Parts: sequence; structure tokens; C-alpha cells
Amino acid sequence: MKTILVVDDDAMNLKMAEFILKQKDYRVIKVLSGMEALEILQNEEVDLILLDIEMPVMGGFQTYEKIRENPVSQNIPVAFLSASSEEEVIEKAFHMGAVDYIKKPFIPKDLQDHVANIV
Repeated sequence: MKTILVVDDDAMNLKMAEFILKQKDYRVIKVLSGMEALEILQNEEVDLILLDIEMPVMGGFQTYEKIRENPVSQNIPVAFLSASSEEEVIEKAFHMGAVDYIKKPFIPKDLQDHVANIV
């Protein structure tokens, strides 16, 4: 079973992502912040990180940089989550090394397809 770490400061988005992904038999770990994500990555084997860009304290881009600095997590694929469709934001995400960019609000089949294409 593949494990997906979903990082989003909106509890409703986390519940929705979990509901959608569990339908395809993924194990889902949900956290509300970048700091929590970094802690989880020290102790859990994760196959994919779905990382929200806009979060308080430590945003998605900053969290991503910390994920890449850590030898334990540096090779885990990361797909950014965002409601933004601004080209600069999408370009930055891919330029940083993201494997995908998934728009919110989630469309169940789209989210499942994006994740299936990565893991």
C-alpha cells in the first residue's frame, strides 16, 4: 500500500483528499503545517507528498526546500496543491522540482489520476 502525506492548513481539504485517496486504497497521513510534515518525514516512509503552497508560518515552497535539504526525504516526489492558476506560481513549482501541480478544489477523479501517475 502506497502512503501519501497530505499537507494543507485547511482541515476540510485534508478530509476531502483523504476520502478521495482512500477510495483507491492509499494510506493517507494528514498534517496541517509544514513543520508537522517535516516531523512526520523523520519517522514515516512516504511515497508521495501533496503539499499546499499557501500556508501560514511556513509556506509550501519553504517546506519543500526543507524536504529537499534532508537526506531522509530528499527523493520523495512532491506535488504542489493550490487554488492559484497564476502562471508564475505554477512555473515556480515546477522549476523547484515538483512532479505535479494539482488545482484545488479537488475533483475526485483528477486527484486520483494525478496521484496514480506519480506513484
